[in-house]
Amino acid sequence: MNSSRFLRPIILILACLILLACSSPTPETPAPSTPSPAVPEITETTAPSETPSPPPTRSTEIAILLAPPGSDPGQVESLQATLAELASGAGLDFQLHSSLTPAELDPNLRVLVALPPDPGLETLAASAPGTQFLGIGIPGLEPGANLSVISGQGSGPDQQGFLAGYIAALVTPDWRVGALSLSDTPAGMAARQGFLNGVVFFCGLCRPTYPPYLTYPMYVELPSGASPAEWQAAADTLKGSSVQTIFLAPGAGDEALLTDLAQAGVNLIGSASPPPALKNRWVATVSVDLDPALRQLWPDLLAGKGGADLSPSLEIGDVNPDLLSQGRQRLVDEFVENLQAGFIDTGVTGAGPSVP
Repeated sequence: MNSSRFLRPIILILACLILLACSSPTPETPAPSTPSPAVPEITETTAPSETPSPPPTRSTEIAILLAPPGSDPGQVESLQATLAELASGAGLDFQLHSSLTPAELDPNLRVLVALPPDPGLETLAASAPGTQFLGIGIPGLEPGANLSVISGQGSGPDQQGFLAGYIAALVTPDWRVGALSLSDTPAGMAARQGFLNGVVFFCGLCRPTYPPYLTYPMYVELPSGASPAEWQAAADTLKGSSVQTIFLAPGAGDEALLTDLAQAGVNLIGSASPPPALKNRWVATVSVDLDPALRQLWPDLLAGKGGADLSPSLEIGDVNPDLLSQGRQRLVDEFVENLQAGFIDTGVTGAGPSVP
């Protein structure tokens, strides 16, 4: 009796467990599913650094100064500085070239400025109608749709020399004047011949009243690569001929030569301002100022407008009133007006005829 009393609860518990096991649902096999792509977790420490994308590339437009062999070094230096400034202000790259053919013209070339001797500018302009060309001091150029000209009325260097010769004869007793110039550039030869013609324009036969009875005006010219010793020898030739006033054409000599001439008592006319120590022997500076004409034309060149024909202006500076008095200055000013207006012909074609 006692044992059956204890077995009965155990049997009941076992029966419940059996019933629970039989009633549990059979686990279903899960349907295959496409796994979702893993999304990387981005944190501040793992995020890639952001690199700014470069701006879209574009072709840079350019401006060129074309200075062929034989160009006046002074003009090249001056125009190079001016054009570099103007090009930078317009966002153009500036380049200096000594030669270019039509095949070598860059498609991005916007403005080309050329100096003499003529590099075939009309042919270059015809081959690139989208580029504006400017010829400075090149004889025979005709303005066109994309071709402009500075110094259409004669050559700047010949007028510069002509004016220097006129002043030299005006201030020098017995017309004992001379010039030092370059023999291997068109500008140098034009300046030299202009000087000779300017002297003769003022004094005619220019025969001295007192000995030595030499023929004035005189000149000595050397190539642009001449050494200081060669220039000194040329100056000594003029000093030995009793020349009292000397015109130094652009590119001739150096400061040491100027100092030697001034110490020898020679009066000087030049194309650039003198060192302060020489001002007592400096008559005046005669220069061809291309800068105003170039700056005047620049906006039209950038705008694609050609066909202009301008003349450079002559400038007289650094005047020594002890050598060139106010009365003579008024005479020179009137002379300059007539010269630039075309009423006075310098008589120079190319290198010009020789003056006896």
